[in-house]
This record gives sequence, structure tokens and C-alpha cells, in this order.
Amino acid sequence: MEQTPLQPIKVNSSVPEEARQLTVDSILALLDASEDDWSGRCWHANHSAIAEENIRFSLTPEMCDEITDALTFIHQNNLTLNHLTQEDFRIPSLARCMTKMREQLDQGAGFLILETNLSAQLNESDFELVGWAVCNYFGQIMRQGINSDLRLFTVADKGSENIDPTRIGASANRSAKHTDNGCLEPRPPAYIGLYCYRSSPHGGETTIVSALSVLREISRQRPELLPQYFQPYHFQAPQAHVWPTNAPTIQKPIFEFIDNELHVHYANVMIFPGMSLAGHALSPSQVDALTLLDEVIERPNLNFQTLLKPGDLLVMNNLAFLHGREAFDPGQVSGRTLKRYWMWRRHIGPGTDPVLLDLAEFGY
Repeated sequence: MEQTPLQPIKVNSSVPEEARQLTVDSILALLDASEDDWSGRCWHANHSAIAEENIRFSLTPEMCDEITDALTFIHQNNLTLNHLTQEDFRIPSLARCMTKMREQLDQGAGFLILETNLSAQLNESDFELVGWAVCNYFGQIMRQGINSDLRLFTVADKGSENIDPTRIGASANRSAKHTDNGCLEPRPPAYIGLYCYRSSPHGGETTIVSALSVLREISRQRPELLPQYFQPYHFQAPQAHVWPTNAPTIQKPIFEFIDNELHVHYANVMIFPGMSLAGHALSPSQVDALTLLDEVIERPNLNFQTLLKPGDLLVMNNLAFLHGREAFDPGQVSGRTLKRYWMWRRHIGPGTDPVLLDLAEFGY
């Protein structure tokens, strides 16, 4: 019996082909329109939009009491993280604040830090439960693996256990700017939650940059390279994010406009090996474009930087922003440990309704 050859996953395959053949002038026009519609995202370092008072939120005593009550219920009924549902962990006072926080992610600076101050009070298992419950109010939690990491992924130095160079969150080395690409699914996570359980004595600062600010800088410096970013590239998926029946790469552009909104998908560590695996050599123009992008996204004047302390939950828009991390002290005991949650938005577009999703994604 003949076996069907493995095929790469095509992400955003419903995007019209003409959207991938944009000219410099059409990209500049779309960029102007996107900046008008999403002006809250057009920030640089030291911009008032990312001042501490505008990006930090805190749990109230009422929220903390509700969290304590929910944990008591969970313990009394022997529930575990993988069996938890949203009905088991209700935080109604947090729900009242969620509209403002979602607006910060969708229309504003694109990220926020929620100070929970709970890390010293909770063991690691309960900390994971609280992170899941809070992030579930932002969006539907996505899996991060096929047979493991169904609710979260622990971002920590795994040392010699990590043999996958694309597994960016499993090393103490510096992590260049990237988006989380969710290679198992046809849609990447809209939001990322990074919940700090333990910080490192040295290093580990988180950095964030706006895709709009990055593309505008590129347009000023090398406008002729703009079309290169809107062509499909092969990304090598992390080993834990590859379906056994699929090839080890997915295809998508680095930048794309969807209803005038600029989306970004990027991880240098995935594109170079991905193109090689797919048998497609990068052209000189593509190499120039990627080299420039790698330089621009690291410019200090474009970046927000913060050191998360234990109990801080960073939530960010993964569709329109890139994030990175500075190197930190290695080792799982002394090193930095975060719980990462991926979320799909329920409140924008088709949300997570399977009927609306199929109608949107398959063009019916």
C-alpha cells in the first residue's frame, strides 16, 4: 500500500494569493492605514503608552479571596490541572476588570503585567492552577504539545535534557525576538501569558517590541526589501509540535495584513533550518531582509524591557508583538522559572466557535 507523502502544514491558507504579492507602494499604504487603526501599538522605548502606571495591574483583596476559595474547592474535590474546567475556578471580580485589560492588549500597548503577589503563598502546583484560571479569563487556553503540556509549558533551563534547538524556552541562553508560533494548530496563540514563579538572581529580563514600529523602521531604511517579508517561509516546528503525519515545517509569511491589522510570525531559529529542510534556499534578498529584521527588532530604542518578579503575570498580544529574553543563571533550582500559557481570543472575530471558525478559515 502506497504511503501518502508528508506535506507541510499551510497556515493562513485562506489568505488570497494576491496578498502575498504586495508591492512596496501597496505595503506602505497598508502600513499607513494600520498605524491609523492601531495607533496604540506605535510605541518606542520611553513612550508614555508603556510607562509603568499604564501597563501594571494588581489583584485586589476581593480577587485574592475568590482565588483562595477556588483553591479550597479544588483541593477538597481532588481536582488536578489537566481535569480543571472554567466552572471550577471562578474569579468574578476579575471578570469585571477584564474589558479594560483586553483593550490594553488589543487596542493599546499590546501587553500588561498583572501583579498577583502569590508566588510565596503557593506551592508550584497551585501556582500553575492560578495561572491557568487567570489566563482563561483572557482567552481559551491552547495545548502546547500533543501528549504533554496540554495546559501550560514550564519555561526554565532544561540543560542537557533539551536537545531541540528550536525549543527557545528550554535554555538559559539569550532568546532573540520571536513570536510563539503554535505549530500544531492552524492559528497561532493570540495571547501569551508568562507567569513568574521564580526569578533568576542575574539576568532573565523580558523584552517586547511592536511589529508596527519594526516594519516602519524597515520601510525607512530599506523599503525595497518590504515584499520579502510578505512571502511564505518554511518554519521548522519544535519536535514537540510536529504531528506524526505531517512534515516538520509549516508555511507562513513573516508579516501579513489582515483587515488592515499587521500580524507578525517570526523566529529566526525556525526559518533558516525550515527553509533548508523544505529544500528551498534563501535568496540573497531574503537573507538581506532577515538580517535587517534581526537587527531592527533588537534596537534598544524600540524595545520595552522589564525583569519579572515572582508573582508577576505578563500577558501580551502575540499576533502584533515580538518578545525575547536576556540570558540568565543556568539551572532549574537557582534559575528563572515561568509558567507559559497560550490563549486564543474568544471575544474577537469567530472566537472559538467551531462553526464560525470553519466558515472563516475555509472560506465558506
